[in-house]
Amino acid sequence: MKTNKILDNYCRLYGVTMPELDPTQTHYFVTFSADGVSVLYMHKPSELLGRIVCGAMKRGTVLYVHNGWVKPLTWETWKRTWAKLFAPKPRKPKALVPNREPAYRSEIFETMQPKRPAKKARKCGYERTYNANTSMNLLSHPLSGVRVECI
Repeated sequence: MKTNKILDNYCRLYGVTMPELDPTQTHYFVTFSADGVSVLYMHKPSELLGRIVCGAMKRGTVLYVHNGWVKPLTWETWKRTWAKLFAPKPRKPKALVPNREPAYRSEIFETMQPKRPAKKARKCGYERTYNANTSMNLLSHPLSGVRVECI
């Protein structure tokens, strides 16, 4: 039986009008319920479309049309349909790069390398500026003879 004839029989069974089908599409789902008929075209299989089709199966009947063949989806065939069309494909793991150690450098090269400066200047609890040094010297008692200098 032709696809249009099968869909027309289901429309009469549910008492709804026949949906308009795109003749260029060969891969789609037709959902029938008391609310009406809807056609879900499958441009690219996705998990979201699978969830929509599953929800439509709970409300009524779903027909899977592929290249002129019409198959009603049932809960017994749903697991295979999900695995074939909608299940996310496993991603290929990236190739692991073996641990590469840096090339050997002689001890002379290592000793001659300049030392890297520290990221942050160390603070000793006060600022090491000229203004800070002079103010600390002015605050010290002039008769004590003690001068404080920060390096």
